[in-house]
Amino acid sequence: MVKFYSKYISITLFMLIPYLVFSQTSDTIATKENPKANRSAFIGITTGFDEANYTDFATSPLRYRGSASYFGASFSRINKFRETEIRLSGSLGTYGISVGEESTSSASYFINIYYSRLFRLNKISGGKWNYKIGGLYKYSGDLRINGSLGNNALGFEMFSTLFASFKVTRDIGRTKTKNKKFLWIKRQAPPRKIFLSYHFNLGLINSTYRNGDSYTGQDQIINKDAVFSNYQFKLVNGFRLSSEFDYTHYLKNKNALQFSYIWDAAMTGGDLDKYQVAHHTFKITFLFNTNNK
Repeated sequence: MVKFYSKYISITLFMLIPYLVFSQTSDTIATKENPKANRSAFIGITTGFDEANYTDFATSPLRYRGSASYFGASFSRINKFRETEIRLSGSLGTYGISVGEESTSSASYFINIYYSRLFRLNKISGGKWNYKIGGLYKYSGDLRINGSLGNNALGFEMFSTLFASFKVTRDIGRTKTKNKKFLWIKRQAPPRKIFLSYHFNLGLINSTYRNGDSYTGQDQIINKDAVFSNYQFKLVNGFRLSSEFDYTHYLKNKNALQFSYIWDAAMTGGDLDKYQVAHHTFKITFLFNTNNK
């Protein structure tokens, strides 16, 4: 099973390689006929925190809750017609439960690989509104360690999801300098470039890799080192939804600051062995413009 897992991850990463290569674009103005032109390229560095809760019904119906440090990096190309983005993010923290006078905690680690492509809906976009549609692939894995669970101390899940994506963006910036007055104080408000956006993702194909048995650590009893014993890969299993709200403020040097809230919820199939998790992520991303467009 370990060999199968390694093979599956290798295949997944191999499939992502073509998306890591971005073609060079010319300096011409982007149009409907040439939508790839003049796309700004950004490298993003992210920090924040992640409020999450999860329940593993294979071990107990108790819901673990906690907060974790969040960090990530990204690369994106964007103009009003098209956008492409790759992200790598992770979080780590302690999640706990309390029942009466009893309490326990679990050290948990989460990792995400994200690839998105969006295309403008020209018929309904215009003025300060921009609508895009496309697809998103997201791989998520978690590792949970809770010594109080004995043989079931180690938990691991993988979600691999293909989403249909929709994004709406509103330009709330200012294109001209305005003269303003507060009481007797006069000042000039320079042009500014600010966007609000909402990105919704509906899972179409959700795959999982998980052990649904109630006792995942029985191999150690017979001195058999098989961490992923009895784990199964299921191509279509459970469901997943996510959304993201962004406030992006471009600076004079054409870099940008982005403040985001992300909601991501996933659930495996099954009955008594079901696993579900939800994340509420608040993050700040520093976007560095690499081609100054």
